[in-house]
Amino acid sequence: MARFQIEEFYGQRLVATASAEAPDALSAAETLTGKVISTKALQEHWFRVVDEREGTVHEFSIAEEPPKDFAK
Repeated sequence: MARFQIEEFYGQRLVATASAEAPDALSAAETLTGKVISTKALQEHWFRVVDEREGTVHEFSIAEEPPKDFAK
């Protein structure tokens, strides 16, 4: 397994860092958050995941849940 450095952001502000061992960057982000991750960092709350060995950088956000239908 690879080792990843995970940085949590709100906008451009870094709010937390952690590290994790996982088979890939997406799994590392999901392990940290406990939620389904989107492969696009399109939200204000997002994560940067760096593979410490390869030096590759990935950006993710938490996948949005579908809106609830209150009409029923």
